[in-house]
Amino acid sequence: MPRGTTLEKRTLPDGFPDGLIALLEQISLAEIMRLIERTARWVAPETFKLLPVWFPEYARQSYLYNANWSEPRMLTKRKTNVSVHKQETNTYANMALKYALGLSSKDRPNWSRCHIWGIDDPLFKKSSAVVQDHRFYSYVANMVLLPTPLKAFTDTMPEVKAMLRICVRNLYNWHCEH
Repeated sequence: MPRGTTLEKRTLPDGFPDGLIALLEQISLAEIMRLIERTARWVAPETFKLLPVWFPEYARQSYLYNANWSEPRMLTKRKTNVSVHKQETNTYANMALKYALGLSSKDRPNWSRCHIWGIDDPLFKKSSAVVQDHRFYSYVANMVLLPTPLKAFTDTMPEVKAMLRICVRNLYNWHCEH
């Protein structure tokens, strides 16, 4: 395992190895980075300049409304039959990246959209103020399309997220200072 990674500090009390450590004993961090580098799909800088934010009216966990914006869109829970105000998950971020890349949903089986600045918590206990911000949720410089199995690396390895952030700075001349 490479020295200086955040993984060398992960130990489990029962002696069972952390999954990332077990993986890094088989494949190097450099090899993982090369896989991501070779397979990542980025929005063309020209497209980004023309339309950086595709759905400014939406952000993760924002409330959704019907087409005329006068009535809330409700979600009824099957088990309890209780209705709650429906919230945005990732629908509009996915649509923004799909449209910016010129794809349809059927064109991208086994590909996943990843926010580059988002949750920086591998345990997913913290919420992300960045993707809850209307300025950055559908901002195409804040997203990359990756093969679905590689998406997990962006959620759990700070080294991968740092590499993607450098790519964004070089490709779009942008750095999120949220």
